[in-house]
Amino acid sequence: MTAFLKSFVAEIKKQHKNYFHSKTIYISLFLWPLLSFITTYYSFHSFDLSKSKVIYITTENVVVYLLLGYMCMSFFRSLVQSAWRFSFERVSGTLELIYLSPTNRAAVLLGNAVSSLFESVIIMIFFTISMLVMKNEVVIMKTIPGIVVFLLITGMAVLWGMFLNSLFLFSRDTDFLFTILEEPMELFGGVKVPTTLFPLWAKAISVIFPLTYAIEAVRKVVLMGSSLYDIRGFVIIGFVIMGILLGAIIIIIQIVERHVRRTGNLTLF
Repeated sequence: MTAFLKSFVAEIKKQHKNYFHSKTIYISLFLWPLLSFITTYYSFHSFDLSKSKVIYITTENVVVYLLLGYMCMSFFRSLVQSAWRFSFERVSGTLELIYLSPTNRAAVLLGNAVSSLFESVIIMIFFTISMLVMKNEVVIMKTIPGIVVFLLITGMAVLWGMFLNSLFLFSRDTDFLFTILEEPMELFGGVKVPTTLFPLWAKAISVIFPLTYAIEAVRKVVLMGSSLYDIRGFVIIGFVIMGILLGAIIIIIQIVERHVRRTGNLTLF
């Protein structure tokens, strides 16, 4: 356990020094989702939200509705980007050194995911909390469901990041993975448009992304005051998703370990 923690902490420090070495980095991490949020918000002015078929979207709470979507998106987008950057470590030779050492592979993946998650979204979280305080008249969140949802989303995001890291690390060319996971996740995850309004084919795609369930649960808790019983479906799905991701991570690590021992080559596909 001590060796695991040492590897975990060392990876967090390494990622911080590599990608978060300047305060200006945090400004860019905040501005990108903020500009996307503002653009989407003003595009909603073209619609009469009083006739919305989605019960938790109104003219009064549309700012909070969109902001919650972009906050959740920041959790998962930051991990897609960190996994893409992590793949460069194979090119630079860092990954080979990791595999030559007794370092725990899962600790490295976890450290990368945790570091990228919290350092990338911390400013967006503060901004969202500030907006919720300013628009408190539309916020009817209960404390315990809010905490439970936040913890589940964090767990799902971290394991999603570990899973992507395990895929991106061992591919010869990961650019296509970045392309199909970055923008489609925003489109089909329900960041802008609720998935309930999607056609059937789009709903089938949306169920692939953990972000879809995270956004829906957050909006119901914050905008509808849903209780733990009301979101029990999300809690169950959240644990199922985390179990599937954890199992996939373990399997991928074992497959690649066998591949490396047999061929001496880190490139799996």
